[in-house]
Amino acid sequence: MSYPSCLARHVADVAAVLTYPVMVGRILRRGNSGISVTSQLLHVVIFSLRYANMECWLPRHLMYIQWPAIARIIIFAGAVAIPIAMAYRACTEGRIILSRANTSRVLSEMLIYMVPAFLIAYRFNYTCFSWVNNGLFCLPPQYFLNPPEDIDVWDDWDLPETWPPQTPSYSPFSTLLDYFSVKDLVNMDKSQAYEVAWSTSIFLAAIADIPQYITYYRHVQKKVDWWLVSSLALAALSRTFYMVHWILRYIGFWSWDPVAFVGGLVQVLAFLLFLVLVVKKVIDVLSKSNKDLETQIREFDPRWGQGSEAEIPVVDVEKK
Repeated sequence: MSYPSCLARHVADVAAVLTYPVMVGRILRRGNSGISVTSQLLHVVIFSLRYANMECWLPRHLMYIQWPAIARIIIFAGAVAIPIAMAYRACTEGRIILSRANTSRVLSEMLIYMVPAFLIAYRFNYTCFSWVNNGLFCLPPQYFLNPPEDIDVWDDWDLPETWPPQTPSYSPFSTLLDYFSVKDLVNMDKSQAYEVAWSTSIFLAAIADIPQYITYYRHVQKKVDWWLVSSLALAALSRTFYMVHWILRYIGFWSWDPVAFVGGLVQVLAFLLFLVLVVKKVIDVLSKSNKDLETQIREFDPRWGQGSEAEIPVVDVEKK
């Protein structure tokens, strides 16, 4: 892997690691106001699904552990620490974070985001029954720009015996009945289940912060909560550098990850839209507040904003 690609990956990991300590610090300093419980619990679900296959990324002996595995452990621990910090802060204030009525509401909100993410990941993953895994993403771009006459020269790329491949088991034009067929779900083995879980976590991460955006947008008034916005910005920055890493990896090694790239792009665009709306609301609130203050002053003194009737004497300093 090239140095720029590795650098982008490490920057993305660092941004992801810092996201959750910043949020925990904000909760301990200022409380739970403006923070969505739904989004924080969705993050726990996301990383539980993404890192479910511990055999793939966690070494058997801790002495061989490296930075990517350490980053994953810190990220998962941070995601779990946020709901714990919220519960602790609510307890210190004599409240509970989830009442009986609030629990059902939070669970229903979580299902609203989890079910679509799973349904998309069910067919857009990297298994044999996926609509993405049709052989197009394992080829170098040069093949499409200048197809070779003799396919034997591409033996290093492990191409199938016949290219283009035959019609895959599923295609984007399949019926909804084929899409929602449970045959593949029932026959899914362990490795395929891990792939579907990983894809679900990617698509869920793209939309998991939407409840947080809505909650904070309703909460914000005249002042931006920079702790909270910084945590959300770090998460978006992490996905941005991951996308840079994927682009560089594609340019240098012809390796493409469309599922992760699309999920990251949606997450970054959602944050930018949220940031624009929050800044606009703060500006509108401040402008309205200034107008209200001017109206109050005019009611107290109608002469506000008018010229003075009395002449103001001017002292000529030079003659004096």
